[in-house]
Amino acid sequence: MIIELTPETFFEHVKKEGPLHVVMHYGASCGPCKVTMPHYELLANHLDEHNITNIKIYRFHQWEPEYRPFIDEHNLNTKGVPTFRYFYYGDILDEETRVYHDANHIKDKLVEVVKGIEDTMGGFNLYES
Repeated sequence: MIIELTPETFFEHVKKEGPLHVVMHYGASCGPCKVTMPHYELLANHLDEHNITNIKIYRFHQWEPEYRPFIDEHNLNTKGVPTFRYFYYGDILDEETRVYHDANHIKDKLVEVVKGIEDTMGGFNLYES
C-alpha cells in the first residue's frame, strides 16, 4: 500500500515508522509519473504480500500549490518528477529523478539502497521474525 503524505504527516512518517522509507515525489498531471505509478504500486503490493514491513512506501504531491512553503522550508525541491527519495530514520540516503517502466527496476534500486544500509549502518532484517 502506498501512503499519501502531506506536509503535516511527512516527517511524522519518515522519521518514526520503520527504518527505510521510499517517497515518490510526483505531480498529478505529470506524464512520466503516470507511467511510473503503476509499477510503484506493484512494488508496494509485493512488499505487503510478502510481509516486508521494514520498508514503507509513500508518495508526495510535489506540485500541490499549498505545499510550496513546506517544500521550500525543508529543502524538498526536486529537479523534476518523479523523484524518489530514500529516507533512513529521517535522513536522505539517496535520491533519483527517473521514470520507471518496470517494477523490477524500482526493486533493484531499493535493493541497492538496502545493501548500502547493510554495509554502512549495520543493516536491518527485511522480514519480521
